[in-house]
Amino acid sequence: MLAGRARGLGMTFTTLHLNLEEEAANLLGIPYKEVMQAGLLPVAYAKGSRFRPAPRSPMSKAIHWDGW
Repeated sequence: MLAGRARGLGMTFTTLHLNLEEEAANLLGIPYKEVMQAGLLPVAYAKGSRFRPAPRSPMSKAIHWDGW
């Protein structure tokens, strides 16, 4: 992903297609019965070149230690 970003490519790891795994396999030419899909990495040229961090909540809202 870093190498792609340096060349103007954007990508993300996704598993959303696994709900329709057989259809995705047929579309992409993957042998459905022999190969188990674990994820998909779509790649495209990014629109623009200004990359910035995504907005994120503070870690204290997501990480808990010895309690909830």
